Amino acid sequence: MFSSAQLFRWLQLPLPSTLEQSEYRSLETDSRLVDRHSVFIALPGVTSNGWDYLDQVAEKGCLLALVPSGMCITHHRVLVIEIDGLEETLADLVRQIYGPAPEHIVAVTGTNGKSSTCFYIAQLANQVGFKSAMVGTFGIGMLDQLEEAKQTTPDLLTLHKLLSKFAKQGVNFVAFEASSHALDQKPLTGVPITSALFTNLTRDHLDYHGSMEQYALAKSKLFRVVSLQRSVMCVDSSYAHFMAARSVAPVWTYSQDAGADFSVVSKTYTQTGVQLELSLLGKSYEVLLPLLGGFNVQNALAALASVWEVAPSHEALVAALASLRGAPGRMEQVKVPGVPLVLVDYAHTSDALDVALSAVRAHVPGRLICVFGCGGDRDKGKRPLMLRAAQQHADSVWVTSDNPRSESPQAIINDVLAGQDKTRPEALNVVLDRGEAIAKAVAAAQPEDIVLIAGKGHETYQEIMGVRHHFDDREEALKALKAYVKQS
Repeated sequence: MFSSAQLFRWLQLPLPSTLEQSEYRSLETDSRLVDRHSVFIALPGVTSNGWDYLDQVAEKGCLLALVPSGMCITHHRVLVIEIDGLEETLADLVRQIYGPAPEHIVAVTGTNGKSSTCFYIAQLANQVGFKSAMVGTFGIGMLDQLEEAKQTTPDLLTLHKLLSKFAKQGVNFVAFEASSHALDQKPLTGVPITSALFTNLTRDHLDYHGSMEQYALAKSKLFRVVSLQRSVMCVDSSYAHFMAARSVAPVWTYSQDAGADFSVVSKTYTQTGVQLELSLLGKSYEVLLPLLGGFNVQNALAALASVWEVAPSHEALVAALASLRGAPGRMEQVKVPGVPLVLVDYAHTSDALDVALSAVRAHVPGRLICVFGCGGDRDKGKRPLMLRAAQQHADSVWVTSDNPRSESPQAIINDVLAGQDKTRPEALNVVLDRGEAIAKAVAAAQPEDIVLIAGKGHETYQEIMGVRHHFDDREEALKALKAYVKQS
């Protein structure tokens, strides 16, 4: 609990006489969560604003709302206080009320690789003596206690509360995904980010940003955070210099090629992973990375660079690469002895699919088979590009549904088929039902083949007309492999 006197002292404002005896339990930005012991923080939004809900807040007994300055809002039942820099003030209040944030906070942004990189950062940090947590697509919390994440980057208040909660649990290292939407809408204001990492930038979310330039500008805001002590950039991306030029902190670079601060000197693909020779700030190291694909090499290198500056032992940090666990739904292996290897991957853009298939090709002794679909109510321009990427790398392609959402699955597939390479009609199959497509693709494979199921990764549902139905690519793949064994 905190008193109105404490609150207004933190706000550096005189205490209104009507609130002299008030006590509060929480700050809330969601009008549905308030009660008479809440302070409502009315933030601006995309489709609506917090101050639009003052009537609902009043109905729940809340008596105090903080709004941005210049709004000139009054309400007959709620005392409305205008605040300069409301988002910054909210961050300060959270620190006062809920406690400090962890010492080391790494934010990862980019189109592809954010989730896996955060997952690897948290693992490496644990391995070298930190107590770590992550916030992102795979979940929220410590790695052995991950809870489902409702969005890539939580809203401003939720994120600040999470950080305070982590610190109380003894967490001193956090990795989280910074989405372009979050950076554009300011949910990171006041978050004491110590390191920021840029993975890459390819076509995605243009339905929101409108252009690649605006998309890049949104991402670059991460590197302007005043608390930043180190930026890490992937120079394999053409946008790396754009981001680096806007960084307020010193920059380290990483690359799968030579010449970066953290780079790959050589790599040899094996059935169990990749044997690496690395050059890390001028010193050579060798390690066997137990992950498949060149992009996982890149993500692991990014994670290494993100922890490097604070790691007690660089040798221990490099050695920890050998024990990395693959990220859920990212090149995740579904294996049954003596049958084709099936990989489940989250690749849902043309660039991500291109990278994933190229990576698998280095490991496959036989044919490469790809199953994918495209989500509904999202950027339609990438649909034909997905098929072009699949047909460029895979020997056989199965087009199916993904999360159609409110769109017709067949209409989505029709958009996808606009990208067909008509010189290879025999290599293209269309099966509307995703489970059936997976079963048929696996049944058509030989033991030396690899089947890549792309698009949904770790997701355990399929969204159709606003309803989420249970569906897990990994479960469907295992079912198909067991049927394969019976038929052999």
